[in-house]
Amino acid sequence: MNKILVFLAYFLFFLPFLFIINFLFTIFPIETLQGLPIFFPLIFCSIGLLLSILSYRMKKSVLALLAIIMNALLFLFPFLYMIGGVVFFGP
Repeated sequence: MNKILVFLAYFLFFLPFLFIINFLFTIFPIETLQGLPIFFPLIFCSIGLLLSILSYRMKKSVLALLAIIMNALLFLFPFLYMIGGVVFFGP
């Protein structure tokens, strides 16, 4: 059960991460999503963070701890992106 939770936590990290990379560098042009990939981490990473915390409470593993850190950092990305846009490009 612990490995499944960690796998899901990593999956919920990499899915929005790939969308963000695609949004910033336009690897595969997806016109219909527009700016939505920036806000995907708010949903996906919050669930991934919850799953990784549950996994870490069950069995204290390094993989679960890394999943907590990665999901928490990606969860903060939309806020940092918007703050950076205001600081560098103005309101």
